Amino acid sequence: MTVIGVIGMGQMGAGIAGRLAARGAMVLTNLDGRSAASAARARAAGVQAVSAAALAERSGLILSVVPPARARQVAEACLPLLQAVAKPPLYLDCNAVAPATVQAIAASFAALDQPFADASIIGGPPKSGGQGREDAGPRLYLSGPVAEAAGILRAVGLDARLLSAAIGDASAVKMSYAGITKGFQALGAAMALGAARNGATDALVAELRHSQPMLYDWLCRQIPRLYPKAYRWDGEMREIAAFLAPEAGSVRMLDGAADLFAAIAAAHEEGPETEMIALLDRFSGNAGSQA
Repeated sequence: MTVIGVIGMGQMGAGIAGRLAARGAMVLTNLDGRSAASAARARAAGVQAVSAAALAERSGLILSVVPPARARQVAEACLPLLQAVAKPPLYLDCNAVAPATVQAIAASFAALDQPFADASIIGGPPKSGGQGREDAGPRLYLSGPVAEAAGILRAVGLDARLLSAAIGDASAVKMSYAGITKGFQALGAAMALGAARNGATDALVAELRHSQPMLYDWLCRQIPRLYPKAYRWDGEMREIAAFLAPEAGSVRMLDGAADLFAAIAAAHEEGPETEMIALLDRFSGNAGSQA
């Protein structure tokens, strides 16, 4: 049986782990220091909780799926455990980080002769069942010495796509794609707030419905969905800003998006009655919706 370790039991990590388990893999995770919600997601996904040392020893492949700000810390914590294993598994960093960040992590692994590869996740978590196109789950782009791992992941239900042998290529795809999709959500939210604070929401919505109906419909779907994700997108926007150097204007733009997502995350934490959330809900026509 294929044994795969998954570090991180957020919605994406648990979704991927559940797909792997449903398709016949044994999936391990470590829940030390994790929340009750993470433990519940692991149980629901059919994942076995083990010690960090057992995760390193028993896994044939380890996927790290954590918030971008924690990617390096998690990788460095794994290194001494992997060194203690006679045949260490490939560590696949699946986090939304800049190529320079993943290359720095890779250098730490290379210095200790530990196998490492780069990955990026584009799309939502797999849904249960997963037989139809709409349930196929995300695309997992891979780069580095990862051809064998790509075949293993495809065999257990993931859409794993091998890009190249160069560490950083997979992360570059993620940064570029997320900079467009999430960056545009930041711009839409910013303009919605600007219109609301200047009494122009109704006129803006009417014009968008007239001249940009597809654009407005997309924003109406995406803005309410970003509230519970904004705390993660803060760090992701900062990684994208680093990816865009030396284009100074672009760097400042994405740093600004990070600040906006941090503010939305704080407002969401306070509750739906928060002024910022109420104004965004009014624009999107989803008052009270946090789906």
